[in-house]
Amino acid sequence: MKWFLIICIFLGLLLQNFSKSLIVVQFQVNQAFIARELCENRNKPQMHCNGRCHLKKELDRDARQEKNNNTGKNKYEVMFVETIHAFTSTTPKNNINVTPFYKDPYLDTFTIAIFHPPQSVVA
Repeated sequence: MKWFLIICIFLGLLLQNFSKSLIVVQFQVNQAFIARELCENRNKPQMHCNGRCHLKKELDRDARQEKNNNTGKNKYEVMFVETIHAFTSTTPKNNINVTPFYKDPYLDTFTIAIFHPPQSVVA
């Protein structure tokens, strides 16, 4: 069932993109019927239309439909605006000792040890 759905969606996307080709193929397959039944110039055999007028009408209709589908899309313009904030520093009104960071007394130990990578053993 999953594969059937995937194939249907894929074919739908292909049919949408190749609609003009499908109209021409359908015309080639049914040209005798179109020339005999649907052609506007079927009563005028000297024009040698053979149903091409119907093909042109179908291609124009497809082009109009495609144009109508494209006009519904909205275009948006995106702009990047960088705002610069001005920071001012003022002294506190009260003389309060403010510590802006956490100070752990156990982390203040100074170590002299320098990291040395392990040496390879050479035989």
